[in-house]
Amino acid sequence: TLVKEWMVTAKALGARRVIFTSSMAAVRATNQPPKNGNFYTNKDWNTLSELGKNWGSSYQYSKRKSEERALELSKEMDLELNTVCPSFIFGPPCKGVTSTSYSITLVKEWMEGRSQVQSRLTSDIRDVAIAHVRAGRVASAGRRYIVASEARVPSAEIAKALIRSIQKYSGDTIYDIDQIKWDEKFDGGAIKIGQQEVACSEMLENELMGLTCRPTAESFEDMARAIIEQKLLQQE
Repeated sequence: TLVKEWMVTAKALGARRVIFTSSMAAVRATNQPPKNGNFYTNKDWNTLSELGKNWGSSYQYSKRKSEERALELSKEMDLELNTVCPSFIFGPPCKGVTSTSYSITLVKEWMEGRSQVQSRLTSDIRDVAIAHVRAGRVASAGRRYIVASEARVPSAEIAKALIRSIQKYSGDTIYDIDQIKWDEKFDGGAIKIGQQEVACSEMLENELMGLTCRPTAESFEDMARAIIEQKLLQQE
């Protein structure tokens, strides 16, 4: 498997520690109740997703199995392992980098009014990158770090963040903010929008050198600005 290839390569290169990118999908399945009954922590594992049930379930299942396999191999190969579990990653792409990532495609659709803005449990790509670097530098190994906002914000707040950037940075371009709509039906699932969904901020601050996840609105404002300034909307 790819996970084994990565671990074997790390060992062959003389690595002492591996930082494994997992996902919130390995932490919980859609509508899976938290282990403590309130919110998800790094102690939670996805126990409900099934391979072959549908695309989403299969994806979530693969994330859990990949992380479990990495843990097994790290023990077999005597490698230290720290895991980073981001939620849905948003944030600005690097300047000069062309990306067709799903998150960029999705936000472009929202900005163009081609689909409704949705409430998401988010992480910012910049925070995720910092978490990976710092997870390699901390003294402790065998740690599992969730990197995420601790609560979903309403889709209307995300839409307003996009609109603010469009109004500030778009100039005389193709954007029509009146076309931006947002989903008002989704309530968040197992944990409602606005309620604490994840507990991770204290662990990130204490163990990853003061890392604080930036606000969701900031991620979307900066992402929209990058999409506008880099003319990513005009690449299709």
